[in-house]
Amino acid sequence: METNAVIALLRDLVHLDVDAIHAYDQAIKNIDVEPVRAELERFKGDHERHVTELTTAILDLGGTAPVIRRDLKGLFIEGMTALRAAMGTEQSLRAMQTNEKLTNKEYDKAAKMALPARVDELVRRNYDDERRHLEYIEDAIARRVWEQVRHA
Repeated sequence: METNAVIALLRDLVHLDVDAIHAYDQAIKNIDVEPVRAELERFKGDHERHVTELTTAILDLGGTAPVIRRDLKGLFIEGMTALRAAMGTEQSLRAMQTNEKLTNKEYDKAAKMALPARVDELVRRNYDDERRHLEYIEDAIARRVWEQVRHA
């Protein structure tokens, strides 16, 4: 894959992770189950690390650091998350499930591309994080964690 195409891909992933950070901010504010809130805080930290590491990879390839600005898609994701999250833990988790499915889809596509070894390793490591995030969220929804706390 040509270097400029790799840089463009990494920039897209940076923006995806930035959108995820903002969505997590909205969801976390409305989670009233402490263990779930703590886990989502960790996931937000993973996305922050992704932004840092992807930006470093862009610079290592000779690109410039991406300008982080809110685009329409990011504002839509954050807004929809905020609306759903305002309804409590269950809807916060369901909103983040939707967001993590999108993130997983994009990282899956990136992981299937012919990338330089160091970039490939980074993308695959980030994709592993994304799969873990989605698995946790889907499990929390399946277990209806918001009800367990009410009945405790």
